[in-house]
Amino acid sequence: MNDRTEAHVDLLDAIVDALNVPLPSIAAADERLYYRLLERRALAVRITLEANRTVSRDPRLAAGMIRTRTAEEPVTYTPWKPEKDGEDR
Repeated sequence: MNDRTEAHVDLLDAIVDALNVPLPSIAAADERLYYRLLERRALAVRITLEANRTVSRDPRLAAGMIRTRTAEEPVTYTPWKPEKDGEDR
């Protein structure tokens, strides 16, 4: 891969990492926190991409900004854990 392609792959990885949040537990409060987090991260990705598209057009800058914003919005709810029915799979 050339340098430009690697930069775009890195940008796509940053987007996937930002939007790939664990499912919440079935508690209503956790579900609300999950949707708020997903909404805030999606908005941050959208704003970053739009600014990058119109200003710098450097995918490395966008990837870095998305990672920074993702780190500022950590998961604060209890993630869902599947029940195993007493079996190890």
